[in-house]
Amino acid sequence: LSALDYEALQGFEFYVGATDRGSPELSSQALVRVVVLDDNDNAPFVLYPLQNASAPCTELLPRAAEPGYLVTKVVAVDRDSGQNAWLSFQLLKATEPGLFSVWAHNGEVRTTRLLSERDAPKHRLLLLVKDNGEPQRSASVTLHVLLVDGFSQPYLPLPEVARDPAQDDPDVLTLYLVIALAS
Repeated sequence: LSALDYEALQGFEFYVGATDRGSPELSSQALVRVVVLDDNDNAPFVLYPLQNASAPCTELLPRAAEPGYLVTKVVAVDRDSGQNAWLSFQLLKATEPGLFSVWAHNGEVRTTRLLSERDAPKHRLLLLVKDNGEPQRSASVTLHVLLVDGFSQPYLPLPEVARDPAQDDPDVLTLYLVIALAS
């Protein structure tokens, strides 16, 4: 015997038959439907920002940002279903307590006040992503925020792409990446 995994198989059905040894011989069949219930066996998985120790993702925050400025959005998923997959976000630690907040149900990280010259130029935020299952499972994510005086200078230079003006074709194909999450 082995345990059933909801993520691999949500349900199945089979027939059971019985025959007696009487005269005349009688028989019957019944359809048995088995519905597999989801156990909270998966922790949330953070899609953005990618957690790579060798190249941490840094968000840029202009010093002129107003309170409520959207710094970034943490995106996470849970392979479980139903309420086991409902996620909530919590700010555990911050270099400057009170400067940032996270919206519990959508993962948006926002400023809570105006920035001042006394604020450190670099900030580190530790967020917790929790599911709503029993037992509750969680994942943590670290955000790095860099205060900048403006976005007019190229802090993240993009490579220049050489274009041939003779190839300005109206039939040029533009590709878009679309990510859809469904359960």
